[in-house]
Amino acid sequence: MSNVEKLKKGLKEFGLEHRAEELLTFAKESIRMMVNQIPEEKIQIGSSKIGGCPDVPSGFSWPYTNDNRPLYFLCQLNLRETKTYDTNSLLPTDGVLSFFYDAVEQPWGYDPKDRDGFKVFYFSQETSSLNRMEIPASLHEHGNIDSAALQFENELTLPSWDSPYSMFLQEILNEEEADSYRDFEYEWIEVDDLSRATHRIDGYPDAIQGDMYLECQLVTNGLYCGDSTGYSDPLRKELEKGATDWRLLLQIDSEDDLGFMWGDSGRLYFWIREEDCKNKQFDKAWVVLQCF
Repeated sequence: MSNVEKLKKGLKEFGLEHRAEELLTFAKESIRMMVNQIPEEKIQIGSSKIGGCPDVPSGFSWPYTNDNRPLYFLCQLNLRETKTYDTNSLLPTDGVLSFFYDAVEQPWGYDPKDRDGFKVFYFSQETSSLNRMEIPASLHEHGNIDSAALQFENELTLPSWDSPYSMFLQEILNEEEADSYRDFEYEWIEVDDLSRATHRIDGYPDAIQGDMYLECQLVTNGLYCGDSTGYSDPLRKELEKGATDWRLLLQIDSEDDLGFMWGDSGRLYFWIREEDCKNKQFDKAWVVLQCF
């Protein structure tokens, strides 16, 4: 079954088959990531993977929070492996992206002060020059993230009703259809996906607690978004114009079998402005945690 057929099937299950063609005009392709849990030593250095130990250049310094707590290594992406699937041309075509996060405190990303709780590194070196680095001993006290190789495939995604793209949805859906679309968004799961986590690159996120585009835009401009403060700030009106500049860089679902759980079975979302991604300024990425 093709990606288009899968989405049409889901829309039909929620009574939206008569709107399928219109809705599909807003679909965006993502790179879906599938994990294959295998021992670290069987994963080639520089290959895409989740967990285990990172492959880094000589002289790399492990990232720590401001209060001297080491971040966990989450994932690395070999960009030569992803470029075949990067139909939206978001990522560089070579090098390695490496993601770290404070899996102990688990910052939510609604506070500008959360910036020290995650890091994204871009290594332009050939993978042959990378070395597998042991994780700091203190991280073992809180449990390890087991290693898993990554495989990729393309998957179509539709925008969330709570995202800035809802303005397009509102033009074609009446109130009853909008309710059905929300149900589809939060409840529909393809049978093939029942037993696997939803990890993805690019496309629209599988949001759990509402819009993240505006949240990223506001919080990275210094506004606190843990309550209504940032959203009611006079700066919001001007900043809101840039909300759609943000792209989903990486979505990492909870994977109990691999040893990580975000909040209550939640997801981590790494975001970046498209221009920053093109310029390889991955230090400007932002992270949001959402859970059920």
